[in-house]
Amino acid sequence: MENIIIRKAKVKDEKGIADFIKEAFRRKNWIYTGSNKPLSNKSIKKAEKELKSKSPDSYCFIAIDKKTEKIIGSTIISFKKKGRVRHKINLGWGLHPDYQGKGIGTLLVKEILKFAKKKGFKIAIVEAAVENIASVKLAKKCGFRIVGKIKKGLLTDDKRYIDTVILWREL
Repeated sequence: MENIIIRKAKVKDEKGIADFIKEAFRRKNWIYTGSNKPLSNKSIKKAEKELKSKSPDSYCFIAIDKKTEKIIGSTIISFKKKGRVRHKINLGWGLHPDYQGKGIGTLLVKEILKFAKKKGFKIAIVEAAVENIASVKLAKKCGFRIVGKIKKGLLTDDKRYIDTVILWREL
């Protein structure tokens, strides 16, 4: 892991994030995302705007391979700034196919959870496709536990419904 840097994403990282996501879709590696399309230019611009924001609705951390200097993974938390659920975060992540199964996802998730706790959030929630065994396993490794299942929780681009599980942990 000494060849991997984990840090908060900065403006101009959005292109590198889009590149590794594009590769994962090209290889049909992310089959449980509900989408089969890589990030559009509009999505990249939206990510750039969020990274520039002084009052964001989300935070993103990235993993960088020191040797190639490329972004190879990311994790993001999203949240509400006001209201009854302002203490909770929703969490998601993704890794370049060549770097999966090496503990990098675990490092990313643990790092952003530490950050979220410092920011004062109390609860983290993950929703994953039932069949996405790798993501469920990663969440459990990071202290999450399954608290429910949603029948037809995810609608894919090709109009298929996939059941999801809800995983929860206290920060």
